[in-house]
Amino acid sequence: MAPLVRRPSATFVALSSTSVVRAYGYALTATYLSFYAAVFDASGLWIGAFTTAFAVAQTGTTAALGAWADGERVRKLLVGAALASAATYVGFVFVVGEVTLVAARIAQGVTVSVLFVLGTAVVSGRAASDDRGRQVGLFNQVGALAGGLGTASAGIIYESAGFAPGYLLLAAVSLISAWVLARTDLGVDDFEAAGGVAAYRRLVERPAVHGVAAFRVGFGFAKTAVRVYLPIYAYLAVSLSPAAVGVVLTAPRVARTVCQGYAGSLADRVGRRPLLITAAIGYTATATAVPLAGSLETLTACAALFGLADACRIPASVALFTEAGTASRAVTSLSLRSLLWKPGSVLAPVFAGVLHDVVSIHAVFYATAAAVVGTVAVAASLDGSRPAPEPSPSGD
Repeated sequence: MAPLVRRPSATFVALSSTSVVRAYGYALTATYLSFYAAVFDASGLWIGAFTTAFAVAQTGTTAALGAWADGERVRKLLVGAALASAATYVGFVFVVGEVTLVAARIAQGVTVSVLFVLGTAVVSGRAASDDRGRQVGLFNQVGALAGGLGTASAGIIYESAGFAPGYLLLAAVSLISAWVLARTDLGVDDFEAAGGVAAYRRLVERPAVHGVAAFRVGFGFAKTAVRVYLPIYAYLAVSLSPAAVGVVLTAPRVARTVCQGYAGSLADRVGRRPLLITAAIGYTATATAVPLAGSLETLTACAALFGLADACRIPASVALFTEAGTASRAVTSLSLRSLLWKPGSVLAPVFAGVLHDVVSIHAVFYATAAAVVGTVAVAASLDGSRPAPEPSPSGD
């Protein structure tokens, strides 16, 4: 499998379109959730349900991808998900209450999962082992830039014209992505069939997976709580305007856009695990600082630090999971990676919502910091062995 070249190829551009649809759509909707919470006067439990519904849909979709997706299906699934994404965002225009919002989030969870898992798997699986971190970093830089545009524009669009224009823009971008994917050779014909549920069992039995898996599970709780509650904290606790909330949520995406390619290259040179430790330290310190942030400037600084931590974490994590299996079965490895995120993404929003209702919104961030510390301890205890370097596939 030939790697993606340093000059963006047609394949990389086509795959990057999936990252744009996924990241812009996720960022715009995540920003809108705080506005929906105010418009619907939603309780903390309903706020958690908006994200939990999305996560439940992602879980079922991701599990199926890792078990049955192969080279023959990848292109069809990506094109189909882009088309379904267009229909989903048109559906968001008709959301009128909590129940219809949950239904729309379920549909979004399905399409986002296909675009995320398969797009990342193709990029990572095609890359040479000594260039994998950089390739993944660049791919995610595109998504971070799109996500930044999503958060930056969400507040402005909402204040000027309500929810609908943002969703209609996303529908148009999704259709463009489907057209580009349908016309491009993605180079995945030699991706092996996943092998059903047994493929997960074989992967989980590898000792090299255990430590990074524990890290992934714990970080799923911490990151999801921050992702849901940072805009809510900004809007409800700091009383920022919708446009200012957009500024706060743009900051981490700017940090990822600027830093993720470099962090991926650094992970190729110095190793994946040092980047994960750096991310954990940054996340713990920043989560502890959020309750002390009482202005747009301080909250934006905290948000940027969260983004910097993610820039270190994501390329290293994707590379580790790809190398735990084989490049030609990257769909299964990265589906497992996504599935390990799901317990946190399903339970953290509800847990955080209850903690908000019972204790305070500040307690959500202190609990997040504690979760990261515990995660690192557990992951370190399980990380007893490391995978041997994967030989470059033929043609790399």
